[in-house]
Amino acid sequence: MTRQACSADPLKQSSKEVPVGRLYSGMHSSERTTERYGRLVEAGIEIFGTAGYSTARIKTICQRAGLSERYFYESFDSREQLLTAIYDNLSSTLMREVVLALEVPGMALKDAVRAGLAVVVNFMLGDPRHARIILVEIVGVSSELESKRHHSLTEFAKITMRQLLLLGGIDPAEAQRPLTACAEDGLLAEVLDFARLTAMSIVGGVNNMLCDALLSETTANTERITEVAYQLTYNASTGVRTLAAQGEPAGLV
Repeated sequence: MTRQACSADPLKQSSKEVPVGRLYSGMHSSERTTERYGRLVEAGIEIFGTAGYSTARIKTICQRAGLSERYFYESFDSREQLLTAIYDNLSSTLMREVVLALEVPGMALKDAVRAGLAVVVNFMLGDPRHARIILVEIVGVSSELESKRHHSLTEFAKITMRQLLLLGGIDPAEAQRPLTACAEDGLLAEVLDFARLTAMSIVGGVNNMLCDALLSETTANTERITEVAYQLTYNASTGVRTLAAQGEPAGLV
């Protein structure tokens, strides 16, 4: 852990906002620690995303970062902790970019869905290291990372489910209201469960397409993969619409 000087007034300053420690080469110690952390993360992305996690060594990562091993342990306890930090960073960045693509003001629904899928495909295959870390290297490392991976897949499935409902003519906001035991709400619950399972299937299918592109070295095929992912999503939404058409439950528009 890096020692940080106490602020003169903690109500006005915090160690996260104000650089602390002695100046060296124009940088405070806290700034140097942050800079070294970033170099280790970049080195980890390169090593894990090319050579792979299982064969990576801390010494190799440090050499890539241009740092001695003692600086590795300043930021991370293990290779797995570095891999976790990288996975969290990549996943959160991707999620944020997808949400932004889906929420562009004035964009037609179908265009927004296609744009969101394009973000996923280009983020993964535009830099194949991302796809390898997120889809390959993270798998089976530990139970903690498996739980994290499942949580990430579930969060992307929630976004996909929302798009399925919209494409199927269902208002997601209204559909999330508390359900009662009436027949109409029974049908709505069935539709929501169908959409949830379908969304999980789509996320899995898109992941497999991306893995195939990575392992078969066809990562340049981004436009075709995006279009297939869109057609998969759009066609699946007809199942949601068809099921909802069996009645007129509240929440269907």
